[in-house]
Amino acid sequence: MTGGTNRGRAAAALLALLAAGGCSSLLAGKAEIPDRRKFIIEGQALRLSLPLSERPYELRVQVERFAIAKFYERDQIVFRLSPEEIRDDRYNLWAVRPSEMITNAVTGYLRAANLFTDLRPDFLDEAPEFTLTGTIDAIERFDSGDRWWARLDGSLQLVDGEGRIFWQHRFDPNEVEIFERDMVFTVQGMNQILRQTMIDAVRSLDRALLIRKASAEGRDLTGLLYQQNGNGSAGSTGERAEEVPRETEDYVVMPGKPAPRGD
Repeated sequence: MTGGTNRGRAAAALLALLAAGGCSSLLAGKAEIPDRRKFIIEGQALRLSLPLSERPYELRVQVERFAIAKFYERDQIVFRLSPEEIRDDRYNLWAVRPSEMITNAVTGYLRAANLFTDLRPDFLDEAPEFTLTGTIDAIERFDSGDRWWARLDGSLQLVDGEGRIFWQHRFDPNEVEIFERDMVFTVQGMNQILRQTMIDAVRSLDRALLIRKASAEGRDLTGLLYQQNGNGSAGSTGERAEEVPRETEDYVVMPGKPAPRGD
């Protein structure tokens, strides 16, 4: 009995020593615990050439927070493994909830474009002429294991006081392929999508507002109806918007399919 008891005590002591060693390894930093990282998408200034523009237009525009599906409205960045399966990433988080983040980013782009004399989230003194609304249909990373896509899909609408849609615009493109696993490249891809969307949206909206203004003033619309303020059609006299950079010091977004793997 004594020999068995001693062996049991020795085994218990060995387990305690191993446990202590494991804890000390964690404390010493040998077993790394991933840091929680936070990301954000923000509006930026756009260098646009709009030769036909008459900005800013004398309009009050209220911005409503964009609508979004509930499973995207969370701190964790969502990634999709298949059309049926989604997960969220507890180590990669949004600094601001997606609906507020994209609303703020779009507002920032429009303020920088100087399209309206008054653009804000609420009007307490007098009713605005228009309300900017939007939907976020997807904000996610598609992960197939060895290939990744950043996806940011949605739409923008400018609605008048009677509830009629005056102007609308869909995100296009709404996804780009990413060639690095790190989540920062996915967020940069989403930034690229939103930036290109807002370049096109500002051009389209500026033209719609210019035609509205000219019509209200009884001006000849012939030239405006057959010209676009920027890119897009035959007969366009404007310059094309600046190209979204395909490569920076931080990331590369390559067009087309990736090169065949060598393994």
